[in-house]
Amino acid sequence: MDIASVTLPRWTLGLAFSLSLFSTVSAQGRHRDYDDVDPWAGFQSSGPVADSATVASFLAGLATSSPIVCQMAGQSLGNHWGSRDDDENRIGILAGEETLEKQRDALNQSISPDAISFLIGSLGDSHPCVRRAAARLLGESELDEATRRLRNALHNENPRVREAAALGLAHADDSSSLHDLIAALKDPDQSVVRMAAYALGELEDARAVKPLTDLLKSKDADTRVTAAAALGDIEDIRAAEQLTSLVKDSDPAVRLAAVHALGQLQDYRGTGALNDALKDRDVRIRRAAAEALGQVESQKAADALGKALGDSDPVVRRLAAQALGQLDGLKKAPERLVQALADRDAELTVIAAMSLGQIGDTTAVPALAAAYRSDNPRLRYAVVSALSDLDDRRADDLLDVASKDRDQEVRHKAAEALKDRDHDDD
Repeated sequence: MDIASVTLPRWTLGLAFSLSLFSTVSAQGRHRDYDDVDPWAGFQSSGPVADSATVASFLAGLATSSPIVCQMAGQSLGNHWGSRDDDENRIGILAGEETLEKQRDALNQSISPDAISFLIGSLGDSHPCVRRAAARLLGESELDEATRRLRNALHNENPRVREAAALGLAHADDSSSLHDLIAALKDPDQSVVRMAAYALGELEDARAVKPLTDLLKSKDADTRVTAAAALGDIEDIRAAEQLTSLVKDSDPAVRLAAVHALGQLQDYRGTGALNDALKDRDVRIRRAAAEALGQVESQKAADALGKALGDSDPVVRRLAAQALGQLDGLKKAPERLVQALADRDAELTVIAAMSLGQIGDTTAVPALAAAYRSDNPRLRYAVVSALSDLDDRRADDLLDVASKDRDQEVRHKAAEALKDRDHDDD
């Protein structure tokens, strides 16, 4: 077997590196991986790789399939779903079904060097999902030559090839492609620009923040969406100010992407814009804003989230209730959150009880006690959980009652809470 055609699993590379440093690490103290043992170490055979014939047959099959089958097959590459060991290849197989385990495993693991040229040529195929499959196979191969050829393809005269090459580099997740992808943000074709922006987000390299924030000013809405999403993936707070301005963009898809990104950044400077987004006319944006505010965890969101508990959309109300429990240092629960314990929406009542426990506002104890009378065991469980988190002795009698609840899970939770309180008293 040609050793160049074999892609070693990442854990073996890590093991080799660890062994090379053994002498210095042992002098510094216990290595955190010493407890991790593998009975199969040194005896695991390398998986099969896809050669050019296998790749050509697979892409030809995609080209003649229906668009939905083609797309689903292409997206499954590298996911390793449905694979089985050699001694299990007769289990769960339909009569007359050919398993083709080796071919499928090969396409899910890597490609041989002789397949690279064929796949590079397929980046300009007329079928979009064939281009996607070729890009993905090249990117996930972890072969240096494949990555180099993808970077070169960013300069191809065909924009579809350049776009697919950027997608391949997104799958490669190789930092050596950073500068090539940044340069591709100046491409005359917007589809190439968007794919390069997406790939930069996948790299998660902070050096791409400046060129991506510049892209937020693009006249193309889809480009602004992709740039915002990429900045969210990078999670660098330097992008917060530019993203807040997009929360008022004329295009709802851009507003939604900006809200999601601000949630990923988790920077308090995005709180004001996210508060405003809770009033957006698009329900998707209001939902995303409520969720993002829970990620940011700023106390300054409490009033806006409290008002959002009156939103016409039940999901917004639930997300707002959940976010209130996630705010840092919030001591006083909004009145609407307490009132939500009696809401007709059973899911909201459970979330409200949980959030009240997280907030720790002891003035909510009477309302929680009243909510315990519910026929819903999940709400009773949430109430007991909340009371166990509150430092208020008024909860003890109710916890004692709950320890005899008709629901086993509620009884167990109450008994556990009482035990913890007795331990604290000692």
